[in-house]
Amino acid sequence: MKLTTLDKSLQILDLLSKNPQGLSLLEMSNMIGFPKSSIHHILSTFLPYDYVSQNAETKKYLLGFKFLSLSRVILDSIDVRKIANKYLFELHDKLRERHGECKEAIHLAILRNGKVIYIDKIDTQAGLSLATYIGFRTDPHAAAGGKVLLSELSPKEILTIYQGRSLKPYGKNTITSIDELFKELEKIKKQGYAIDNEEYYEGVRCVAAPIRAGGKIVAAMSITGSIFTMTMERINNELKQLVVDKAHKISSEMQW
Repeated sequence: MKLTTLDKSLQILDLLSKNPQGLSLLEMSNMIGFPKSSIHHILSTFLPYDYVSQNAETKKYLLGFKFLSLSRVILDSIDVRKIANKYLFELHDKLRERHGECKEAIHLAILRNGKVIYIDKIDTQAGLSLATYIGFRTDPHAAAGGKVLLSELSPKEILTIYQGRSLKPYGKNTITSIDELFKELEKIKKQGYAIDNEEYYEGVRCVAAPIRAGGKIVAAMSITGSIFTMTMERINNELKQLVVDKAHKISSEMQW
């Protein structure tokens, strides 16, 4: 099938989104197989509208700042993010009050097209530095928030998400068997929260709870931190109840 210019344009933009350091025409041509002349023509169309930019010294192309304004419009249109934001800060402040500082990050995530996407984040004051950011996308099976979002999907829906591919290992404890994932999701569904114990990052734990609207899970709220501050004892005695309570408050305000 012959690709249209629009198909090629979207592939180029997707490629740039995965290479924030920028790419040259030759690098892009080698990576996606389009002629340099075609790529140059497409990028030249995007440049005046600030969808892409070009480094004056390296001549490499990067995504432009136009996407920042577009992403803000999209984020602001997500009701759960508007409602949840104050509760993310409340949870962050509660941890700081109890412990003098907050060494954990607070995330809000949704599931879209089989990926967990972080739509809000309150970062740590000290301690662990995480690579996550607003807009960060990844597979849901290895993250506490992702597992929460999968927990009430049907087996058919989950198999569709992972159709034709295995469960990628991320951390040392990642669930890589679909049968084990089904068992874990059934457990999460019963207990009302999920734990990621070094499943996505080694040395990192996370606990997450579901946010509901109309009886369905629409988002997940989570606390993420180092295994040294987020011991299993602290998760069980303090953190899981805090995140569940805040998630319930957000759910009570949702009108979807």
